Amino acid sequence: MINQDSEKILLQRRLLGWGLACKEINPSLDVGRDLKLETSATGLDFARVTGLDILNQDLAIALTTLLGSDIFNIQFGFDGLNAIAEETNPVLVRERVRIAIIQLLQKDPRVRRIVDIKLDDGQLVAPVPGSRELNVRVEFETVSGEQTAIDLGEVTLNV
Repeated sequence: MINQDSEKILLQRRLLGWGLACKEINPSLDVGRDLKLETSATGLDFARVTGLDILNQDLAIALTTLLGSDIFNIQFGFDGLNAIAEETNPVLVRERVRIAIIQLLQKDPRVRRIVDIKLDDGQLVAPVPGSRELNVRVEFETVSGEQTAIDLGEVTLNV
C-alpha cells in the first residue's frame, strides 16, 4: 500500500522528471557547475535529483546560460544576459531582465504559471546611483501543483 507522501513523490517525479545533480562549484564566485558523485553500496555513482529539485536546478542553469550559446539547442538560455550587457538605462535593464525571465519560464512545460518576479523591491525606479547589482527572485507554480521560488541572487548590471 502506497501512502499519500509516496504518491506525491511519484507524481512529482513523473511530471517534473529527474536528472543528474549538478552542484555549483563555487557559489560565491562563479556560476560553474559540476556533476556530483555519491557513494552507494556498489561504489561511486552519479547523484540524481527529482521533482522540484530538478526543476529548480534546470531553471537555475538556464538562467545563467546565455540564450543561443548552446549549439545543440539555440532556444535554451536566458536573454537577460544580453540586456545586462547591452542596455545602459538601469530601468530598461530591469524590465528587459523581467521579460527575459518570463520568456524563459514560459518555455518550460513544467511551469504552469508565474506567480511573481521580484527585482530588488519590485518597484519600477532607478537603482541607487553606483549600484551594479539587482536581486532577482522568481516564484511560480508547477504542473504538479506546488508553488516554488528561485533566488538568482545578485545580478551585476552594466551601468
